[in-house]
Amino acid sequence: MGACLSKSNRMPKSRKYSLRSRKCHGKVSASIPDAPVAWCNTESHFAHSESIHVETAVKTHRKSELSNLTFHLTQLQWHHSQMDTNALCQEEAWFDCVSILESDSDDDFISVHGDYFPSVGSAIGTQMLQFENASRFVDGSSKRYLYHPRAGLVVPCSMGEKSMQGCWSVLEPSNFKLRGESYFRDKKKSPAPNYAPYTPIGVDLFSCPRKINHIAQHIDLPWVKAHEKVPSLLIVNIQLPTYPAAMFLGDSDGEGMCLVLYFKLSDKFDKEISPQFQDSIRRFVHDEIEKVKGFPMDSSAPYRERLKILAGLVNPEDLHLNSTEKKLVHAYNEKPVLSRPQHNFFWGSDYFEIDLDIHRFSYISRKGFEAFRERLKHGILNLGLTIQAQKQEELPEHVLCCLRLNKIDFINHGQIPTLVKLVDD
Repeated sequence: MGACLSKSNRMPKSRKYSLRSRKCHGKVSASIPDAPVAWCNTESHFAHSESIHVETAVKTHRKSELSNLTFHLTQLQWHHSQMDTNALCQEEAWFDCVSILESDSDDDFISVHGDYFPSVGSAIGTQMLQFENASRFVDGSSKRYLYHPRAGLVVPCSMGEKSMQGCWSVLEPSNFKLRGESYFRDKKKSPAPNYAPYTPIGVDLFSCPRKINHIAQHIDLPWVKAHEKVPSLLIVNIQLPTYPAAMFLGDSDGEGMCLVLYFKLSDKFDKEISPQFQDSIRRFVHDEIEKVKGFPMDSSAPYRERLKILAGLVNPEDLHLNSTEKKLVHAYNEKPVLSRPQHNFFWGSDYFEIDLDIHRFSYISRKGFEAFRERLKHGILNLGLTIQAQKQEELPEHVLCCLRLNKIDFINHGQIPTLVKLVDD
């Protein structure tokens, strides 16, 4: 509302995006290691756990979410063995969605991490995975905490045709209707081209005492092959409030959740994505400024202001909506909306991150989410992003990235882990 401004961060001058995964070693410190470490391992099991005793105290409400909390952090470490000719590199093993999709597995849904995580059965309500493979600890209650977890740990991937509860699945971009070739003449929209530059590789859902910006620095990201023109790893951090919606925003912060979506650059990026859209992505990432025609004079605006959110509820009939809610869903369902100014952007040597701050959305939007949140465990949601086309040569619009969420429970009954960050904002 009014006073909120978009936070633009310019990309480094280097054109090549070197992608490496980071790993935390030894003691828990007040900062995340800067030096990235590539992971190539030949075994899919872990070393014996080591318990680390940590005490934290809060000097201000911004210093740490862990006020006067003493806990034991179980740091699980990888076995590292010397690589041989039969070694499986992280580039092939991590988030290998293609091989999983083409496999003969009979499992209805499976973790994108392959052997690193167990398959999830078809029983309803088994959203939470066992967190054997994360740095974790408990505080004596039913709450679970994760520190620097591996990306894509929390929400499993559904590989079957039937939608199972508590998982995510691949979605064809053509499910979204965007501006077609003749939009500037007839204002008609049509199914988007059925390929996207970024494909989904994982989803996480974390509880957090306050908003977590630039969440990538608190996640153990996968190793992805670098690309010379654009980032090979895209992270979308959707910040969801869980406190009652207030008409006036205040500091727009408080207890909430982070829904984190991970995407990697398509292997067919150079072949399938048009040079025009490739250039749009480059301009978007590098935060270029463009001239915007207007009256009485032209103005300038960041290219990132073109970012649009795509969201669609596939099965509204299963949410038992009242008459008012049905009208709202009918009016706004699957309608693209510009994310400005409630977005922030961050980057690292191995990723580009988009933060969508629902805490700062309009009162009606936040009130709507509050009303629907408990029933979303019955809903199937299509989510995606696109870059708005404003010139004829930019048509048709393309989906930047997308996926489907199948009946995710956004009410925390203890199944949603709290992401711990031991660094100041």
